Amino acid sequence: MRHLEDRAVNRLAIDGKALWEGCILASCVHGVMLGEYPFIVNENAWFGELYITRNDEGGKAALAFSEDMELLMGMFDDRSSPRSKLVLSDQYARSHYKGASEFIQSAAQALSILFEDDVGQKKLPFVTTGFWEEEDQILSGDSYEDWFAHGGHIIKAQLMPFEEAMAYYEVKRSMDAKRMEIAERIYRERIKAPRARVVLKREEIAVLEASGPYNIGTCQEVFGQFGVVFEGER
Repeated sequence: MRHLEDRAVNRLAIDGKALWEGCILASCVHGVMLGEYPFIVNENAWFGELYITRNDEGGKAALAFSEDMELLMGMFDDRSSPRSKLVLSDQYARSHYKGASEFIQSAAQALSILFEDDVGQKKLPFVTTGFWEEEDQILSGDSYEDWFAHGGHIIKAQLMPFEEAMAYYEVKRSMDAKRMEIAERIYRERIKAPRARVVLKREEIAVLEASGPYNIGTCQEVFGQFGVVFEGER
């Protein structure tokens, strides 16, 4: 534990705005593919400005943004990390934000509730790394390499440039050309006007419905989390 408490604060080479855009792209792909693959419903979710994603290995990442889409902080639970073998505690979870402002430390303590796991008779936060924003810099008690190794890889796709990310999703989700086109259109409209409502057209809804007619209601709910509505929806 002591080696974590004594870590120096490092600057991570992360562009907060680009990461927000990457989360929006991941959510657009998630929405258009959900009809065909309903089991992925928990992979991406928005709760206001809080974005949560899960990977295939049970890892989880939560990213908090401001109302202006600025990255505030991130928290990560990597079940494949060697740190997962450490004794978990509130003190351990807080150590990832040592050196951050009082606001960030308070926010981290509140956010850690979403990362609680059963340890004996208690529920304790399972947090393997984290970062926060300060004066337009993303800071962490880990180097970029350690941050990525102990949880950052959970958002590797969200960190990719657009073209690289779309190629990744095309393979990972077996995306056809029509749904790739829909995902890109929604993405570009959303990042161009983050506060505006984006409308999924009737012909686009029909494409999604064709791949999973019984899951279209779930698609609609998921899109609604980040301001995308179906045409005709009030």
